[in-house]
Amino acid sequence: MITANIFETFYRQLVDFFIDAKNIFIDTISYFHKYLNRFFPDDVLMIFLITIGAILLILIFRSIINR
Repeated sequence: MITANIFETFYRQLVDFFIDAKNIFIDTISYFHKYLNRFFPDDVLMIFLITIGAILLILIFRSIINR
């Protein structure tokens, strides 16, 4: 019975840790979105993120080809 309680406690603590990590990640993204939204509308932010993503993919693709 003690072993079952240890596993149950470990499981609950692990789930709580993942929930806390998810909340911290979402809060951080929300904070940056609110901050950037003061300067740019959502359309400009989306175009900016798509551009950054495309540049990163091009750099990764070029590094794979040049090997």
